[in-house]
Amino acid sequence: MRSPAPSLLAAHLLASLASLASLASLASPAAAAEAAPPAAAAERGAWDLEIAPLRPGIFLLRRPEVLRQPVEPNAAVIVNARDVVVVDGGGTPLAAENAIRLIRTVTDRPVSVLVNTHWHGDHCLGNQVYRAAFPGIVIVGHENTRRDMAGSPMKYVERLPAQLQPVVDDLRAKEQKGELKPRQRRLIPDLETLLREAKRIEVTPPDLTVRDGLTLHRGEREIQVLHLGKGNTEGDLVVWLPRERLLFSGDLLVEPIPYGFGSFPAAWIETLDRVAALGAEVIVPGHGEPMRDLGYLRRLQAVLREVRAQVGASVARGLDLDSSRKALDLSALERDFTLGDDLRKLLWTAWWVNPIARSAWLEAKGLPIVQGASDETG
Repeated sequence: MRSPAPSLLAAHLLASLASLASLASLASPAAAAEAAPPAAAAERGAWDLEIAPLRPGIFLLRRPEVLRQPVEPNAAVIVNARDVVVVDGGGTPLAAENAIRLIRTVTDRPVSVLVNTHWHGDHCLGNQVYRAAFPGIVIVGHENTRRDMAGSPMKYVERLPAQLQPVVDDLRAKEQKGELKPRQRRLIPDLETLLREAKRIEVTPPDLTVRDGLTLHRGEREIQVLHLGKGNTEGDLVVWLPRERLLFSGDLLVEPIPYGFGSFPAAWIETLDRVAALGAEVIVPGHGEPMRDLGYLRRLQAVLREVRAQVGASVARGLDLDSSRKALDLSALERDFTLGDDLRKLLWTAWWVNPIARSAWLEAKGLPIVQGASDETG
């Protein structure tokens, strides 16, 4: 029987596992430090979040360890006079339950609106929990996000147990033989929790869709939900608070290592110009630390331009995808993202270089970039 094609989430996990296996063989001080997570981090569950203020009445929900697998995004909590607006629903029912518990530490007002910035499961597989906790909630997403959540791209949730169970079994076997490093051992309970959570998931698409955007008016506060163009997906939304000069970018920006799976390089560059033009004082990326200038955004644009130029030249020479990927040399820009860290360098290849090369190759060939395609990682 043919093995199921890897989903986007499984692709992240399998890429991380391969990277960790490679890292275990490295002997540099950086690798040794990365092999063992800090004691406090090791005690936290994969979906144990923290809440921190960004502006009066506006909070960031996040998991501090941004490179930990499975990935979990930043989320926003916007407390208004009578209600709460949340940006992104988390990657599992457990993540959403923990988020709601933290929301209750800062307000008892109901969550009336949940915005999904895009269709990737780590941002929306907690939707069902918000709906159960707040029956009157409206879930907002781009029309393409609803299409992808209701259609074949999100079908990976049904395949997730079959994809991940062999990974867990293999890790357990290696653990019994004493072949795993601390960071690899840490993956086992996290993946086992994910397997349990996958059985609880009920995909819950947005029930209010937007094409270009909408504005929520809450007293003097405006909450603008905007589609500035394609980038990481075909339905990327940002949430912009002009009075507070605060922007939630979804995965149009991911720090420190961007995600290239199924993305649209040419449009992404232009979309980031529109993001920059808003004039935000603080940008909260889909994953990673809040940004207070445009430095990271411009670096991402620079690497996207370089990818397009090199892969376009490879396609003009008649190279296939594998050859184009091998010819791609981003060494001049890599350190801006990896800082020379061994784990980051491996994830740079797995999360960014390989998938973005695929997208750029398809784009240069004039071929469609299909969301949730079975060959998404090449």
